[in-house]
Amino acid sequence: MSGYPNRSQGWWITDGWKAGAKNFYYPRETWSYSWAVAHSLRWYLESAKSGLTAKRVYSPSELEPGDVIFYDFQGDGVIDHSVIVTSVYDGVPYVHAHTGPSANRHYDYSDSYAYTPNIQYYFFKINDFFQ
Repeated sequence: MSGYPNRSQGWWITDGWKAGAKNFYYPRETWSYSWAVAHSLRWYLESAKSGLTAKRVYSPSELEPGDVIFYDFQGDGVIDHSVIVTSVYDGVPYVHAHTGPSANRHYDYSDSYAYTPNIQYYFFKINDFFQ
């Protein structure tokens, strides 16, 4: 991870543990925007030259488990959601996300309440190594 402590740079999170605490102590936990905001992660992956890097591809059939898909539901250039590819069947990615129900769901989100005919997909292959 890189960019700490500048929230607008890099991709990072600090732990939320406080010495002697029995539970997670969130006031100490901080993160970069790209760690927590889908739109920021898309731009980070588009430009990162070290650490976590990725390459944008233009076909879902190029994706493998561990790759990332971003969704611009309105087609306005603002990323609304991101998911991780967890399996591929016959060249079609299936994904998991923190929204439900999203376990092993088809990547196209056509059954989502957020889906619109203007949807734009951004496909990113995560590099298997850190530079």
